[in-house]
Amino acid sequence: MKQQAIAFRARKLTLEGIVTLPAGVSGPLAGVVLCHPHPLFGGSMDSPLVQALCAALDGEGVATLRFNFRGVGSSEGSFDKGAGEQEDLKAAVDTLRKWPGVNGRRVGVAGVSFGAVVALDILARAKGIEALALAAPTVGGVQRSRLDKFKGPKLVMAGERDLLVPAEELSSLVAALPVPTEYVVVAGADHSLAGYEGQVAARIAGFMAAALC
Repeated sequence: MKQQAIAFRARKLTLEGIVTLPAGVSGPLAGVVLCHPHPLFGGSMDSPLVQALCAALDGEGVATLRFNFRGVGSSEGSFDKGAGEQEDLKAAVDTLRKWPGVNGRRVGVAGVSFGAVVALDILARAKGIEALALAAPTVGGVQRSRLDKFKGPKLVMAGERDLLVPAEELSSLVAALPVPTEYVVVAGADHSLAGYEGQVAARIAGFMAAALC
């Protein structure tokens, strides 16, 4: 894969990210923005699941932009409890949509835990998101979102042993969403999905390739 470290603006802040383009694949490419887990618990664009997603999507011929939310790594600013992070994600989507070799009309978002909730929170205001994959989103995040109005393909994944996000409760919410929607419970996994990164990444990458390519 070809990787390039970049800096992009989210209003007055400069954020860091890495764009990955599959080698030997002719464009314009589909693209996916990757949103990392909660920064106060060590989440960053270098988190194992985010890196696994990047590799799996590359294998499907999909470009990616993974980035650090404000206050993480070399990204400017400080943690904003998900509010300012929505602006970060909007800027990241705009950046990937305009990236050379990427088809700006074929861009999706994949979020993990906190990153999934940020993705849910911008749905009412964001433009250009064609597919959405949510790994371990909170029940509250799904309830307050406009996910029921999102017409694109949706994939929701939860760990069977997730104590923060009960899989059965999340299942009932997802069941009420309009198609196309997929729901996957990862047997044996907890909220972190640790130890199941390859399985989760492969499922999301396959979903995104089918939805966008």
